[in-house]
Amino acid sequence: MTTEATRPAEAGHEATSGRNAEPGGTSSAYGESLADVYDSLYPAAGPAIDSMVAFLQELRPAPASLLELGVGTGRLAIPLARHGYRVHGVDASPAMLAKLHENDSTGSVTTAVGDFSALAVEERYDLVLTALNTFFMLPTQEQQISCLRGIHDALADGGAAVFETYNPQVYHRLTEATTRVGHLAPDALLLDTIQVNQSLQSVLVVHTIMGAGGLRKVPEVSRYAWPAEFDVMARLAGLRVTGRWADWDRSPVTDQAEKHVYVVERQSV
Repeated sequence: MTTEATRPAEAGHEATSGRNAEPGGTSSAYGESLADVYDSLYPAAGPAIDSMVAFLQELRPAPASLLELGVGTGRLAIPLARHGYRVHGVDASPAMLAKLHENDSTGSVTTAVGDFSALAVEERYDLVLTALNTFFMLPTQEQQISCLRGIHDALADGGAAVFETYNPQVYHRLTEATTRVGHLAPDALLLDTIQVNQSLQSVLVVHTIMGAGGLRKVPEVSRYAWPAEFDVMARLAGLRVTGRWADWDRSPVTDQAEKHVYVVERQSV
């Protein structure tokens, strides 16, 4: 469970209002703390990336314009640009965006540092992508609705927004603190401690990175929305959910699914 969160703005590209993805800079701090290891956590190639590209190509083929919120180090944006999409990314973390531009050897992805809970862009996009649980990183229902309203205004006529989130059931069923261990590198371990507040629909994950450079702790807070709640929030923003699947391969949703992939479009007048 993690979001793609941050990068430095480039002059001359669309700006967004604000410099933190949330008040207090929660998402920005997350990105600044993990930018140096983020590509090890989430590789930018493989079957998952291929499935995502195929999903979007079927939905709105390249050379469609695409806005990615929480673009991170470019894990999705750079492959999408290689497939012919015109990609602009928004993130709260300058360190993440700096890493994106290191990874983007052709300079094909434009970026801006910004607050996507109060999105304001000059261009309209055929696709708006919010992947890897980034939407749930907005910590209140009000901010999530505000983000959806900004997405409504950022969509071109006939455009679609796509959200990749974790299935709330995965965390809601945890009744006590849980710890998971993963390998980050040959000489580094990642220890995740997870606590869930069911009444607030809130998940706190403390990422502990243990390696040759010592020990580092990075907190991550998310606020999950149930599918029915997501539908209502979308309608309040002038949008409607037109599809929901368990993965990029359009497999059906089950209680055991690890993620949800939503497609959202503007409501018909």
